[in-house]
Amino acid sequence: MSAREEKIKNTDEPLARLAGSTDPLIAGAPSLTLAKYGVAAVLIGAVASVMALGIVVPEASMRTVGPLLLFLLAALGWYLLSHGRIYATICLLTFGVWAVMTGIAVFVGGVRAPVVIVYPVLILMAGWLLNARVALLLTTLTVLATVGLFLAESWGFLPPPLPSPVVIYFGDQILMYLLSAALVVFVLRAYQNRLHELRTASSDLERRTLALQESKAELHRAQAVAKVGSWVYDMTQETMSLSAETCRIFGLVEGTSISHAAYLSQVHPADRNELEHAWQRALQGDAFDHAHRILVGETVRWVRQKAESGLASDGLKRRAVGITQDITDLKQAQAALQESKERYRTMIEWTPESILVHRQGQILYANPAAIKLFGAPDASSLLRKSTAELIHPDDLKVQTERMKNINDHVPITPMVATRFLKLDGRVIDVEVQGTAIVYDGDPAIHVCIRDISARKQMEDQIRQLAFFDHLTQLPNRRLLTDRLSQAMALSKRSNCFAALLFLDLDNFKPLNDRHGHAVGDLLLMEAAARLMNCVREVDTVARFGGDEFVVLLTELDARQAESTEQAGIVAEKIRAGLSLPYLLTVKTKDQVATRIEHQCTISVGAVVFRGPESDPDDVLKWADTAMYQAKQAGRNSVRFHASTEIP
Repeated sequence: MSAREEKIKNTDEPLARLAGSTDPLIAGAPSLTLAKYGVAAVLIGAVASVMALGIVVPEASMRTVGPLLLFLLAALGWYLLSHGRIYATICLLTFGVWAVMTGIAVFVGGVRAPVVIVYPVLILMAGWLLNARVALLLTTLTVLATVGLFLAESWGFLPPPLPSPVVIYFGDQILMYLLSAALVVFVLRAYQNRLHELRTASSDLERRTLALQESKAELHRAQAVAKVGSWVYDMTQETMSLSAETCRIFGLVEGTSISHAAYLSQVHPADRNELEHAWQRALQGDAFDHAHRILVGETVRWVRQKAESGLASDGLKRRAVGITQDITDLKQAQAALQESKERYRTMIEWTPESILVHRQGQILYANPAAIKLFGAPDASSLLRKSTAELIHPDDLKVQTERMKNINDHVPITPMVATRFLKLDGRVIDVEVQGTAIVYDGDPAIHVCIRDISARKQMEDQIRQLAFFDHLTQLPNRRLLTDRLSQAMALSKRSNCFAALLFLDLDNFKPLNDRHGHAVGDLLLMEAAARLMNCVREVDTVARFGGDEFVVLLTELDARQAESTEQAGIVAEKIRAGLSLPYLLTVKTKDQVATRIEHQCTISVGAVVFRGPESDPDDVLKWADTAMYQAKQAGRNSVRFHASTEIP
């Protein structure tokens, strides 16, 4: 329970005590306590009167009739009280004592009888203990009795009064004084208690009112902050009582009540029929929860109405209690979000880059560019795939780790190159960029894919042109220089020798002069193929230019003599292989195939080297020198560079 609810509960307690009080001055009910006191007073008074009369005037036994009647009244009153008959007891005491006193007055002096002093006390008690009507009735009876006693005495109808000593008058008056004083004290105390209760109730009511006002103000503030108002619909009157916030939402003056028809007039025309149908279904027992537009001047607002009907004491639905929530901002945000989604979808659908969205390796979305990239007939063909099926097996481990880092929000390289597989198994070179996103409410990865196959192919072509001879597809001079440097570094680490063979075709120029460069190119390509068959895969065969070739032999022996011998064997194998006749097939202008046979030998210059003792250019120069020595020696031979000192 909140502090405010506790405060309101506490302020209710004095009011509850006041409402449940048994004090007749407060609750309007006969007082049990005063009834008991009254019975006891009559009983004690009767006994005391009998005793006093027996002492003062023992010879006047008739005087004891009145006290004995009072005793009987008291006994009967006590009986009624024991059965909870408080009101009957008080009526019995009031009218019974009045009747006994009137009877006594007839025999002891009429209007001058001492007992008539009891009448005012009885009237006051009747008024306080019962109500004003009883007091008026008793007053009327007393007046009539007094008039009757007066007339009876005047006309001589009353019996002669019994002689009464002074002490009886004295006793009667003292007794009346005491009863009057007791009654006054009791009434004053009850009145004071009533005033105290009323003051307490008034103070508590004031505090409760303030608490309720504060609670109402807080409720209004809360409704204003939440943009939620309340209303009560009276089904019999067809009127809606609106809270302050509801009035603000509808642009009405605070405290306004409107009819059902007036409310519908503020609803957007396009939403009225649907709202009315929903309301009629709610009246039949369905839940009422409806969002619609309203018109506030020239402004359109969105509201959500929820309500439930309440039953009256007769079991009929008489009213409905509901809330009104201003959801204009929400609707605008939803519209903006939908617009953003549409822009995003349009951008994704029309972008030339391929887009995939996947979660835990399962593809959830693919744009048209991705469908085309992977060669899929439609989106569903990709949505049935996992990312592992689309990644090249050699790159799968790296890409799986990359996806894990994206999910764990670990920093990664934004874009990397990798290889994917089309649905038909073909390899495509791509650049991929992955980002963690939320898709349909759950974490996912957004992948942007760019096909770089054409670029890779172009790069390979550029590399081929830069490092390979376009005719023979052998490494060119630039790549040869790089591999020669690598071979020198390798020989330093392994302490093994390497060899460089410089080859020049003999008798090549006559073929070009006679049959043209096209035929010469065929011979060069055949010579390159024969060279590749004469060496190991670790060795390098390069076209140095024109009809010159270079062969780089690596990882020979650690001894120079053995390495020189190994290089000589390879050189002789090459010389013999390239000296065999060449059968070249060419087509004439008429597309007729012609076979040309040509004999072409080679001259080979060789040099053996190790480590960084020599410069690559020097090694090439030494091999070239040895090659010219072979030509000068009659061609078709192998010569080693003899002037190089190898440690």
